[in-house]
Amino acid sequence: MDSLRELFKVGNGPSSSHTMGPERAAKRFKAENPDAASFKVELYGSLALTGKGHLTDHIVVETLKPKSTEIVWMPEYVHPYHTNGMKFIALDKEGNELKSWLVFSVGGGTIMEEGQQRQGGSKVYSFGTMAEIMLWCEKNKKELWEFVTESEGES
Repeated sequence: MDSLRELFKVGNGPSSSHTMGPERAAKRFKAENPDAASFKVELYGSLALTGKGHLTDHIVVETLKPKSTEIVWMPEYVHPYHTNGMKFIALDKEGNELKSWLVFSVGGGTIMEEGQQRQGGSKVYSFGTMAEIMLWCEKNKKELWEFVTESEGES
């Protein structure tokens, strides 16, 4: 997490990795494939295993509307990169594949592609512990929200 603002995301469904990540991926894929006649989305591992109850299929279908979308559940396949894998496939009018994209919902609504390295420590905050932040606030006579604003800027 690079930002405290990452803690306060609002999305659909009971699980950010099952709805927010897939929704973001669907929006991106839809925008990159405006000429697709329809879509097919394969859900792997955990996304397929618990996705029905966590509304993964619902958010993907709703996001890709008005184009029709087929959801393929593949709970038995767990991709080595991450258990929350999904493959978006854009199809032409004859059902031929135009483009596909393998992407992973890695938590908190964050999506990543295979091989992409996870982020390391924070690049936003100059302190590594809450104790250091609170000491800074005390010394500078600032509230915690003011520290966040100073570090991250206005939202």
